[in-house]
Amino acid sequence: MFIRDEKIPMTKEEIRVIAISKAKLFHGAKFVDIGSGTGSVTVEAGLYVGSKGKVYAIEKDPKAIELTRKNVEKFNINNVEIIQGESPSALKEIKEEIDAVFVGGSENLDASIIEVDRLLKSKGRIVLDAILLETAVKAISVLSSLNYNPQIIEVIVAKGMNTSKGYAMISRNPIFIVYGEKP
Repeated sequence: MFIRDEKIPMTKEEIRVIAISKAKLFHGAKFVDIGSGTGSVTVEAGLYVGSKGKVYAIEKDPKAIELTRKNVEKFNINNVEIIQGESPSALKEIKEEIDAVFVGGSENLDASIIEVDRLLKSKGRIVLDAILLETAVKAISVLSSLNYNPQIIEVIVAKGMNTSKGYAMISRNPIFIVYGEKP
């Protein structure tokens, strides 16, 4: 249902569901989506936190910003503030404590996690997705250094493809989801 651009990455549906689950969002939560891309996580979170909640979408690519904006409008989400910029510096525009963060990109990962730590409430959650094992290991290392007791899961999703002889399951790239809670 999302407006797409093949050049702009989108977090797949199954990964969004798990990531939002690990973020432990609730009605009224304050949430940050770093690297919003198409805005798929932003939209899902906006629906989840409801009218009393707030979602900040951070994205550096002007085309992705526009795509995030279009998807937020398409789904009639009114609790989103889009911030054009690169993390971690763009995080400085957020002036309130937040409940959870999703990091969808690996650029400036160490510095972004450290800046997120400044914003997160006690017991706030950070969730990251990664394609590369090295990114997951880096996230675990930084979260461990901050005493977040990081956890990791690997998600492998296969989608059915109808062939002339029946359905074949076609696997997508495995995704690591790393998450932790601020002490």
